[in-house]
Amino acid sequence: MAEVLAVCISRSRDIQKAPLKAAEFLRDKGIEGDSHCGFGPRHVSLLRAEDVTEAEKEAGFSFPPGSLAENLLVKGLPEDIRMGDILRVGDVVELVVLEKGKGPDEPHSYSYRGWCLLPTTGFFLQVRKGGQVRPGDPVFLVRKSE
Repeated sequence: MAEVLAVCISRSRDIQKAPLKAAEFLRDKGIEGDSHCGFGPRHVSLLRAEDVTEAEKEAGFSFPPGSLAENLLVKGLPEDIRMGDILRVGDVVELVVLEKGKGPDEPHSYSYRGWCLLPTTGFFLQVRKGGQVRPGDPVFLVRKSE
């Protein structure tokens, strides 16, 4: 089973996101208080903790939660998450996987010490069912084909 390690927001897209004790996910909008809330279909960004750990080894320093502009840092998700898969977080929240990474022509407005993972290994999600998310919440992957 996968687990939320951190849930993070920022009020501006050009600064590091800050981890929270809990965050309210709003259906068809995003995370309350986050700079992306209400803008476009990509409501939430997610990084797998395993990808962050690999980048830390390569970089030679740590990436604190939110430093890579991720809303969710999750441990235990497989690498082969597919578009259309659903992530059930805790008891209520459902997130639909829209895409992995960003297109080569899409800007990324923030990097941490020159590093950014969202354009290559990050996932972008849409909030299908809202509710509260906290670190420690379980995350269940439901395959699109199921």
